[in-house]
Amino acid sequence: MLALAAAVYAHMQLAQVRKEASRRLTDLEQATVRNGETAARADAEARAARERAALLEARLAEEQSQRESLEQLYADLSRGRDEAVLVEVERLVAMAGQELAISGNVGTALAALQTADARLARVESARFVPLRRVMARDIERLKAAPTVDVTGIALKLDQLAAGTESWPLLSDPKPQAPSAVPPGGDAALPSTGMPWWERWIERIRMELGDYRDLVRLRQVETPDALLLAPQQQQLVRLQIRLRLLNARQAVLSRNDRLFRADLLEAQALLARYVDVRQPAAAAAAGLIKQLSATPLSVDVPQINDSIAAVRAARTTPGR
Repeated sequence: MLALAAAVYAHMQLAQVRKEASRRLTDLEQATVRNGETAARADAEARAARERAALLEARLAEEQSQRESLEQLYADLSRGRDEAVLVEVERLVAMAGQELAISGNVGTALAALQTADARLARVESARFVPLRRVMARDIERLKAAPTVDVTGIALKLDQLAAGTESWPLLSDPKPQAPSAVPPGGDAALPSTGMPWWERWIERIRMELGDYRDLVRLRQVETPDALLLAPQQQQLVRLQIRLRLLNARQAVLSRNDRLFRADLLEAQALLARYVDVRQPAAAAAAGLIKQLSATPLSVDVPQINDSIAAVRAARTTPGR
């Protein structure tokens, strides 16, 4: 009886163990299924993460390539811009050098050089700093250089040319001053302080009596100047005017030789045909003499350093 009870108890315990084992096995299978699902989800997420990482890497590589392309494009544009600026600056510097070498026009050369420097200043590139330093030295040298007032000389010549019509010629009729003859008496005897030939001529005039006003005496060094017809007088004035205008043109072109030659010819015409004892003509003759002594050619500095610096900048590739 005891054995049977023990057997029943053992059977009950075994059934309990089997039931517990079955339950645990079921839990384990469920846990395994859940772990499998979790692993599958994790694997899917890992694949998705790898795909996203690959996509991000592709996008990053594409953006890197685009950035490099943009940097290269910017560098190309920058070099092209710098080259365009250098071409413009080289043209301005060359023009300034030609003005100094050909006509010696310091003002025009200085303006061209300052314009070139301002063009470089707008770029703000370290590449142009040595070039601007050289140009600054040449600009200061041009500012300190002597200049000729070409405009003032040209205006004075214009005034002289415009006044030629009012200058009295030696061939123009001159009013005769009335003789000092006492009323109802004889003409006064010539002064003993006069030259002998003037006393002789004055005595002849007094002997002419009422006809003495028909005789006019004038002293000239060129007798042919008194014989000019009205048409010839106009030609003389025109010739003087043309000489003055030619001198003005020579001033504007900085031709010192032609300027002086035309003024000397104008002076010779004035001395030969114009009555320089009159105030207007005397002032004109003095001004022409003063202008003929004005130098047009002065020693001006050259800008060879700037020209060489621009050429060196063009041959040196930009960084």
